[in-house]
Amino acid sequence: MSPLVLQSLGVLAALSASRAHAAPVDLAHWAAGLPAHFSVHGVKTEPTYQEAVDIRRDGDVFTLIGGAPGWAERMQQSIVVSRDGTLRDPACPAGLACMAAPVPAGFLATALLVAMARRGGLSGAAATAIFGGRAVICVPAERIGIVRPIFDPCFDRKTGAVLAQRHRLTGRFDGPSFEPTSVRIAF
Repeated sequence: MSPLVLQSLGVLAALSASRAHAAPVDLAHWAAGLPAHFSVHGVKTEPTYQEAVDIRRDGDVFTLIGGAPGWAERMQQSIVVSRDGTLRDPACPAGLACMAAPVPAGFLATALLVAMARRGGLSGAAATAIFGGRAVICVPAERIGIVRPIFDPCFDRKTGAVLAQRHRLTGRFDGPSFEPTSVRIAF
């Protein structure tokens, strides 16, 4: 084949792959098939420092470790999603009446996604986008229970981990998002 034909075939293949990434995904079906375990490590860049961020899913427990520059003590936040889709703080024993768990947003929005799916409230489709070479599904935040959002969470298509947020006004990845080349995922 001539170089021109080969180049044309390459362009067609790239267009076909990009269209496959943009194809809408049925949210309920996708969320039901997410793995029960993953770990993500990455770096989030702030104006004056970078912070290491770790996100983990261990079955029903979702954990975020980070929130500080390297020289400061890191914090940990966890949330448990029960089988009926209720969110609770893991420090509160099951069956006890404790204060309501905070609504997890940002990197912990996967807990909301799973909770909504378990309640049977996740429906419709969302488009796939590319973030740092990875396919992500950006879900309108209201669909998972976030009130008055500025950002929509973008979930890794394979694991459901939040890798980025897309700004509502600009359509750009912004806010609590990983620096794309720093992301390491295991599941």
